[in-house]
Amino acid sequence: MSDNNIQLKKAKKKDFSKIAQIYSDSFSEYPYNEPWTLKKAIKKIKIFNKYCDIWKILYKEDLAGFIIVNPNQFLPGTIAFGEEIAIKKELRGNGIGKNALRKIIEIYNKKGFEIFMGIANNNSKAFKLWKKLGIKESKENILMEKQLNNKNNRE
Repeated sequence: MSDNNIQLKKAKKKDFSKIAQIYSDSFSEYPYNEPWTLKKAIKKIKIFNKYCDIWKILYKEDLAGFIIVNPNQFLPGTIAFGEEIAIKKELRGNGIGKNALRKIIEIYNKKGFEIFMGIANNNSKAFKLWKKLGIKESKENILMEKQLNNKNNRE
């Protein structure tokens, strides 16, 4: 796949519903299996829009996916945090995500950021993608979690 067929552009509000659909579809399937609806995904994208850079990934001028980067998550201006990345199911496996992630890292490098971080599910294709690009597991940071019994908070 030619790198020239892939473009990254800042998303606009008019793009949010299509991005939310990709978000909902992608994170509802294995390995995430999260209970996303389009309504919840639109709400999430609007929240991201307040403090993140939302990039649409274009393949041959058509929306193929998105990348959300938070330049303020940890040390603003130093650490760019890759919040989310997703590619439409029918376009996966064609190098779109790999080329887009490579380009996003270049963008934040040129902006003067020193570190690009993100979270990847061990069972996801994104995890393998990050490793292919030389992004390694942190030796200093580990994601911590505790399962809560309260399931009433789901909207």
